Amino acid sequence: MLSSRRSIVTGAVALLAAVLLVAACSSSGTDTTATNDTGGSTIAPAAVSPAWQKVIDQAKKEGSVTIYSSQGTDELNAMGKAFEDKYGVKVNVLRDIDSNLEAKVKAEHSSGKGVADVAAFADQSFVTTQGAAGWWTRPTGPDFDAPAYDKATNMDANGSFVTTAVVYAIGWNTQQVPDGINAYDDLLDPKFKGKIGLNDPATSPVVVDFYRYVEEQTSPTFLSDVGKLDPQVFPSVLQIAQNLTSGQLAVGIAVAPLVDEKADGAPVDYMVPKPAWGARFYASIVKGAPHPAAAQLLADFMVTSEGQVKLARKTASVLPNTPGAVTSVADVRKIDAAYLTDANVQKFVADFKSTVH
Repeated sequence: MLSSRRSIVTGAVALLAAVLLVAACSSSGTDTTATNDTGGSTIAPAAVSPAWQKVIDQAKKEGSVTIYSSQGTDELNAMGKAFEDKYGVKVNVLRDIDSNLEAKVKAEHSSGKGVADVAAFADQSFVTTQGAAGWWTRPTGPDFDAPAYDKATNMDANGSFVTTAVVYAIGWNTQQVPDGINAYDDLLDPKFKGKIGLNDPATSPVVVDFYRYVEEQTSPTFLSDVGKLDPQVFPSVLQIAQNLTSGQLAVGIAVAPLVDEKADGAPVDYMVPKPAWGARFYASIVKGAPHPAAAQLLADFMVTSEGQVKLARKTASVLPNTPGAVTSVADVRKIDAAYLTDANVQKFVADFKSTVH
């Protein structure tokens, strides 16, 4: 079994490091959608209210907007380009892990010299705590009121809003598993002995939550059962995917959806369970943003069908039937953050180490 680093990350700020990672818009929104023959969405122009047009005009005068986010770099850049193409407003993207971005937001708040206009984190605890402290501005864009967005579920009391969710998929090497995998229980087939890839729960508390989710989908004995098959343990889902591609592994309990690998001809495939396990991304408009109108406009764009097509690629979309997304946020189980105390995490990691050996 491969050895892996055994250090416990006890804060939710490590969330993204562990995981990597529109049916209709309102009549006053920036776009409307219709379902095409393949079940996806097509974008059609919509009327813009006078009040929202003033926001658009002011955003164009401001000329740029800055987003801090731990979402995928390619997806953020693609979303930013689509926004700039539509409105002529430049999007500056700073992509980093949650902990680094949170430190920057805190420093800017303390100094009163803000750079970020919009900030998006997987760390719900930080978003909620700072929101209660008055750090965010409620978005006013019309697309938040579209029925497809479900604002009641996806926006909190302080105006932070869900944009996407990164999800884990089950992966396999198609040369070794030509019939594929249908459920987590399929990983317990004795033929996979020595060829199963697991991710190490010592890397982050959210991986502990993932294994609790797997036990919910299977049985409380799942880890002890898989431990009898000599699994290989890796510190990241990326390494599991790489070893599936090379053939060192036959199956992996957790990978990012292998969309690009399949497209490039790698001998891999994947399936996203329902409900899926994942981490939601919560975006917020920073109070005192240097470009307040552009921040409002970008926030609204992030939850339109145009924005979701770019931002939710290979992840879960907050809107239904989004081309390129692998599932919907509505079908992603919420992380049980209340369980992830230091004591619970440490006990789980110790039990995992003794069981999966």
